[in-house]
Amino acid sequence: MERRAAVRLLGTGNVAAFVPLLALERRMRRTGGPGIIPFELAGTPERSRRIMDSWGVAGQRAARLSLLLDYPYLVTYSGLQFAGCVAAGEALGRSGPTRLAAAARAVAASQLAAGAFDAAENTTLLAILSGRNGRLPALARAFAGAKFALLAVGGLYRVLGLASRRL
Repeated sequence: MERRAAVRLLGTGNVAAFVPLLALERRMRRTGGPGIIPFELAGTPERSRRIMDSWGVAGQRAARLSLLLDYPYLVTYSGLQFAGCVAAGEALGRSGPTRLAAAARAVAASQLAAGAFDAAENTTLLAILSGRNGRLPALARAFAGAKFALLAVGGLYRVLGLASRRL
């Protein structure tokens, strides 16, 4: 019961945080520039500068606000991912202990690590928007890559847990 209440709270927070992020994404794109993900993956000072130039002042303002609002969002999505992986591990273990079921704790923890990488990425991107560029775009891309890879592992694990319920 407590887990369900936590998941409901995280889910509500997730939706509440996601809606303004979508609006800010649209605002960035209306400037003629890309959304936030290409900025996360720019990787070089030249590419990040081109994106910021295409955004102009209005788009950069939207990007900054998006990154700030992403901090509470990452708490909600990483918590939901964590809970989903724990539930998937339980589903995978219903027919008996397996290595896949035993991986639940590690996979669930990796979802919290994905949130930490996202926070580090946001901090790096905010520094780039403040005029500090240098090697920061490559660092932001590395954080983003780690975040996306861990989230993909968690998503796959959750799919395996769901599939085991159907078998």
